[in-house]
Amino acid sequence: MIGRLGGLFGFAMAALAVGACNGTTGDELVPRFTAYAAGAAGASQPFTAGGFSVQLTTAKMHIGALYFDESPPSTGFDSPICIAPGIYAAQVPGPVEVDLLSSTPQEFSVFGNGSADSALSWQIWLTDGDINEPNTAQIVDLEGVATRISDSASFSFGAVVTINGNRLPTTSDPSQPGLNPICKERIVQIGRIDVAFFPGGTLYVMIDPRGWFNLNLDFSTLPLATSASCAGTNPGPTYCIPDTNFATGAGATQGLNLFTGILTGGPAAYSVRYLQ
Repeated sequence: MIGRLGGLFGFAMAALAVGACNGTTGDELVPRFTAYAAGAAGASQPFTAGGFSVQLTTAKMHIGALYFDESPPSTGFDSPICIAPGIYAAQVPGPVEVDLLSSTPQEFSVFGNGSADSALSWQIWLTDGDINEPNTAQIVDLEGVATRISDSASFSFGAVVTINGNRLPTTSDPSQPGLNPICKERIVQIGRIDVAFFPGGTLYVMIDPRGWFNLNLDFSTLPLATSASCAGTNPGPTYCIPDTNFATGAGATQGLNLFTGILTGGPAAYSVRYLQ
């Protein structure tokens, strides 16, 4: 169904090739389509998150690849296996850097391909290379101002999100280190779609960073932004959301809450269309 490609995403390509062998429908191939990503209209406007009014002034995301499955999200994804067992309808096996405060479509660095089938779920890969190897990319870069609704106290904040050991839960069984592979932390699974692929179409992905704030973040507890990685502008934010799931002290849970929101934002944060 989908030809095998070499390069950094060979791990996923092998799974796609298996899906093609086991589930080919004979439908027409879609050898190439253009794919774009964009932010949501209004993402730069204030929104309510917990007890705060939040306005983002910077929101950028690195997407490594997209994969579209003919089945709903796999319950087997909770196992130590990262590739969904279903048949893949399409893929965009290359990256894009997206300004999420712009609704202007931003083109992926590679074309997508697939077959004339329908997808019921999809995956966003948050990686800058092999899904299982150490990455160097900043996956998310945020800056903004959070105003506490109860007393109008204002907190300028920044956040950088990377996904390496700083997101990896400790295995409860040292003899089975593969129980918690890093790829689990780098794949966003999204269901509730019905996207049909056909020759001559164009793929549009929209990402709304406001959907990441589905867990309460207490901006008043954040540590001061002393790290250059959390201060991309001059003078930069005053406070920093920790770039780890395991922080201690001030703002200890806020890094985990933001990262969990990115992985579980679902249709509120991520949507897709395929149009003629």
